[in-house]
Amino acid sequence: MRDVGSWRPIGWSIVACSLERGVNHEVLSNFMKVCGKEECHGFSGSLYPETLLWMDGMTQTKKQKLPDLKYMRRHSVRKKDQCAALVVGHYCHDQITLHGGETVYSLGGSVSYITNVFEALGIGSRVASKVGPDFLYCSQITHPPEVIEDQKTTEFFADFTQGEERILKAGSICAPIDSMDIPEMDYELGLAVGIACEILPETLQHMVDVARYVVVDVQALIRTIDPETGLVGLRNLDETPFIDMLEDIHFLKAARNEALYIDIEKVRQKTCLIVTEGKNGSRIYSNDREFRIPAFPAIEVDPTGAGDSFLAGFSAGLYQGLPIEQAVLMGNYFGGLAVAQVGIPHFTASQLESMDETRNGVRIEQFPYYSRTALCSN
Repeated sequence: MRDVGSWRPIGWSIVACSLERGVNHEVLSNFMKVCGKEECHGFSGSLYPETLLWMDGMTQTKKQKLPDLKYMRRHSVRKKDQCAALVVGHYCHDQITLHGGETVYSLGGSVSYITNVFEALGIGSRVASKVGPDFLYCSQITHPPEVIEDQKTTEFFADFTQGEERILKAGSICAPIDSMDIPEMDYELGLAVGIACEILPETLQHMVDVARYVVVDVQALIRTIDPETGLVGLRNLDETPFIDMLEDIHFLKAARNEALYIDIEKVRQKTCLIVTEGKNGSRIYSNDREFRIPAFPAIEVDPTGAGDSFLAGFSAGLYQGLPIEQAVLMGNYFGGLAVAQVGIPHFTASQLESMDETRNGVRIEQFPYYSRTALCSN
């Protein structure tokens, strides 16, 4: 498992320290174990300010434990060739038939909802996405995709009139995104949010190489599209070429219906799994614990993009230094705002300003983890 259970804070890499500040060898040894050997490149006397404060605090309290590394800290110094987030997935044209029968047309694709939240929160990002020359929404986006002249833009038809679950069909599908399409720089967060099987295994591997923390929407891994009818389906994660890559990613997000195609007990031992459950909130499954995070009250108008807005809010929470469970709560907040509007949501200043206050006092349930093997043996 790649750092699951010992979340290394963002920005604690390439660290050196000055022994003149009283940092003893025991503390330094512990610090190197936290960071990982490959990320400690010697002792040059320079140190990120937040790291120095943390280490100084450790020297002042001898019995202090290592920090809870579920907390990820924001990088204090950013290089010119470094970006906060990389978002990989196609923009698309959405035709949505709402519960009442009204049909609306809008910009779609996970990348559009995610960058929308990032922009509202002032988080910089780069996009790897492809469209055809028929793309209709250039004026609505600030992160332009690559235009492929001989391709058509990916399109989806979502019908919410047939029951609780939508019926989703794909029309045209744009060319896949490969590793060469990813802008060359280093990223603190990499989000793999494919919608039409456009993220290849080698593309995801490249994201692992260039991003410090990788967040994946499982739909990018398990979606299937019938070549004749366009009907969108799902397959078991175990049947995909991505199953052996779980230890290289940090967070895997799945909707409630998608979680049926995942062996939760197996996956949680390799990465942190987050399952969104609509009005019932979300659950976090790590290798040693489980959390239930409640949802926020919302009047649902259009559920399209709720999971994407959740994933953006969650990732933004991680970037801002929130603990995992609070980051999921932040994701729930943005997911709730998204369902109350049709298409890409607009967030008001008051909604953004009241976000922290709204999250305060929310009760988060934590459960100890007992493996099925352990339960059977008892």
